[in-house]
Amino acid sequence: MRRRWNAMDSAYSHGFDYDAYRSSHRTSQTDEYPFELVVDGGQDTTRPPVRSRLQRNLVILVILGTVLALGWYSLRFIPLFDIERVSFTVTGGFVSVPVKAGELANEVVGTSLMSGSPAALERALAALPLVQEAQVRRSLFSTVAVHLHIVSPSVFIAIVTPEDTVDSIHMVREGDLREIDFQDFKMFGNNTFVIEVSPQYGSHLLKYGIDQAMRNVVSLATDMGMDEDGRYRIVGRIRYEESLGKAFGNMVMDLPAYNSKLYIREPVSESRLHDAVRLIRLEHELDTTRNIALIGQLRYDLYAQSLVSRQ
Repeated sequence: MRRRWNAMDSAYSHGFDYDAYRSSHRTSQTDEYPFELVVDGGQDTTRPPVRSRLQRNLVILVILGTVLALGWYSLRFIPLFDIERVSFTVTGGFVSVPVKAGELANEVVGTSLMSGSPAALERALAALPLVQEAQVRRSLFSTVAVHLHIVSPSVFIAIVTPEDTVDSIHMVREGDLREIDFQDFKMFGNNTFVIEVSPQYGSHLLKYGIDQAMRNVVSLATDMGMDEDGRYRIVGRIRYEESLGKAFGNMVMDLPAYNSKLYIREPVSESRLHDAVRLIRLEHELDTTRNIALIGQLRYDLYAQSLVSRQ
C-alpha cells in the first residue's frame, strides 16, 4: 500500500495528474459502452424485417397460383369433361337457331368443357349480325348452354342482279351492311321490308357503308307501318336505283293492292309519302271501270310538291 502511494506521489511530483487520467478514461468507457450495446443488442433481439415477410408471402402465393393453374389445365384432358351437347334458347326476332350459330356450336363438340372453347364460342356468337346478345354457360359435365337474343330489324337490303335473282341479303348494323344467311332471313317471314339494290350500288354500300340517300330510303320504308297481323301493309317490293351525280336516285315501290307502282324522284317526307299512297288508293277505289288486263300496272311519280299519274 505504501508502494502504491509512493508511485502516485512520484507521478504527481513529475506533473502527471493521475486523477484526471482516471476520470477521462472512465468517461470514455462509459460514453462508448452504451453505443456499442445498442447496436449489438438491436441485431440480436428485433423481429425479421417486413420486406422479408412480404417476399415470403409472395412466393407462397405464386406457388399456390401455379398449382391451381396446373390443376385447372389438367382437367381439360379428362374425357369426362368433353363437350357432347350444346343446348340453345332463342328469343327476339325469331326463335330458331341461326344457321351460322349452329355451325359454330358444332365446332366445340368434342372439345373440353374446361378449355377456352365456351368463351370463344360466346365471342363468335356475339359477333354474328343477327345476334343482339349471346350468353354461354358451362353445365357439368359435358353440356354447354347457349342463350341468344335475336335482333328485330325493320328492313333488309338485297343485292339483286339484272336477271332479277337475289345475290345476297344484308342487314344494317351500326351504319354498315352485314350479310346474313338466306335461311335466317326467311325466319323473319313478312315482318320486314326488303330494299333491292343493284350489284354496283351494293358494292358501294359494302365498301363505304350506308350513305345519306340510303338512309332516306330506309326511313321511308320503315315508316309505312304494319297491320294488326304484324305484316307491312300495301307495299310489295321496294327498289332503289342510284343516280350518279344526284343526292337521291329513284325509289320504286310496288303497290300490288292498288295495281300501281310509285316512283319517288326526290327526297320527300314520311307524311308526303302517306298522302301520296292515300291518293292512289282513293283513285283506285273510285275508278271501278278500270280494266287491269288491258291497262296493266299504273305508274305514279312522286315529287316534293306533286304527285303525277303516268297512265
